[in-house]
Amino acid sequence: MKTWQADLAIIGAAAIWGMAFIFTRWGLNDCSPALFLLVRFMLALLVSVALFGRYLKGLSKQTIRRGIILGFLMGGGYLLQNYSVNFTEVSRAAFIAALTLPAIPIMSFIIFREKIKINNLFGIILALFGLYLLLDPQFNGVKIGDIIAFLSVPLWALYLIYINIFTEGNDEPHLTAKLLVLQFVGAIPLVALFTIIFESFLFPPLHPDLGKGLTATGYFWAGLIYCAILASIGIVFIQTSCQKYTTPVQAMLCFQFEPITATLGAWLLLSEPIGLKAAIGAAIIILGVLISELGGLLMARRSKANFKA
Repeated sequence: MKTWQADLAIIGAAAIWGMAFIFTRWGLNDCSPALFLLVRFMLALLVSVALFGRYLKGLSKQTIRRGIILGFLMGGGYLLQNYSVNFTEVSRAAFIAALTLPAIPIMSFIIFREKIKINNLFGIILALFGLYLLLDPQFNGVKIGDIIAFLSVPLWALYLIYINIFTEGNDEPHLTAKLLVLQFVGAIPLVALFTIIFESFLFPPLHPDLGKGLTATGYFWAGLIYCAILASIGIVFIQTSCQKYTTPVQAMLCFQFEPITATLGAWLLLSEPIGLKAAIGAAIIILGVLISELGGLLMARRSKANFKA
């Protein structure tokens, strides 16, 4: 696969992911958040096994372990994302999720002791300032869903880090199909546990929305089918198979279509207003992401040019 083809595929995945916020919101109108995700992952697992089950023979312990790790991170990220969308606006949840990319250098420093470059640090600070504006400068507008969305950022950052680690330079046959199926296997137990603890009748629900169960309406089915097929199987397959053919910087630029698509979709389909402060904050978040990633590329090119001179 050529680089430009991988970039186009990732742009498509980002747009699908952005619209998934809309379909998730529709699904959550008639289903509690963790239960919706549990049904989504179970359907995605059934479809992915039907499509790729023939590649699961002879799985190595390393591949199983890696798939389960990715599944746990993905499951945790989607759990928090579902709860955030249930308790805040789609556009806010999507742009908070965009902080994932500036968070990658922080998580790399914590886990691997990789030095945070000055462009990353400046981009992180700028993105956090954008978040400050997005949520309201006086913090009067902060919602529980905003906080939950922010908590999902480290999990998504770790997910992207380990996708690169597990797939880069790995020529194992049908690795994408194997990791795709194993991720759902790893995610389902975590989501089931949350469903039992927070959304079953075993314990009093913390919020009415967590105890509403499931009503199979048209909105529920639309949300489920879109999220299970396109936004689960489609996105995971594209990320796992295409990200190794492009650079992290180019992939980062492509993923900026996710919050933009989500915001436009929320405006058109959910009638969510886009305030001036929120729009400025969202733009600053994207600027911070660009500075964090593109700054390193520009510095590397300048150093290379000076060396040749």
